[in-house]
Amino acid sequence: MSTKNEEGVWIRSDGKPDPRKGALTGRQKTFAKLIVEGLYSNAECARKAGYAVDTAAVYASKLLNGREYPHVLEYIDELREERERQYGVTTIGQLERLQQLSKGAEQAGQFSAAINAEKIRSALGGLTIDRRENINTIDQMSRNEILGRLEALRKQYPQAFVIDSMKDITPDEPRTRGQLVGVIEAESAVDSLFDED
Repeated sequence: MSTKNEEGVWIRSDGKPDPRKGALTGRQKTFAKLIVEGLYSNAECARKAGYAVDTAAVYASKLLNGREYPHVLEYIDELREERERQYGVTTIGQLERLQQLSKGAEQAGQFSAAINAEKIRSALGGLTIDRRENINTIDQMSRNEILGRLEALRKQYPQAFVIDSMKDITPDEPRTRGQLVGVIEAESAVDSLFDED
């Protein structure tokens, strides 16, 4: 249960401000600004605002549904109106302009430009979201994680890690001089990766 103090701020029973009523928290303000920028999905905006990765999508939904945090939606509307006043750009105006550009490009036979304009229109209209994620980039993995991933790949695709003795199949070619191309000793190079230091 929340009560309003003399400054007009809603306070929970534990003495902290109630984020569902009245004043916006820092995370709510950051979330609203990111939503107005329109560069990220709702869940990504919540993550970037500081909400936990596991619950970001839930919080994004709650912050935007208008029932639980109506003051967040009011702040988003204020930010959009301010942006429209400052730049003279409205969502409807941009959608109309992109449609004109798309039709003009299509009539001129510039289909790539027309497709790009339509992609931007659909993103601006909220129909699509540009998601780019880097999954399992080796730069972000520790040595043990890399070794574990290699071991899992080795078990999943053993045929890719079979390294037997190789021999020169073109002994009469002048460049090879009949030499052995390479011989792998008893232990393969991949096996040596998994040895402990």
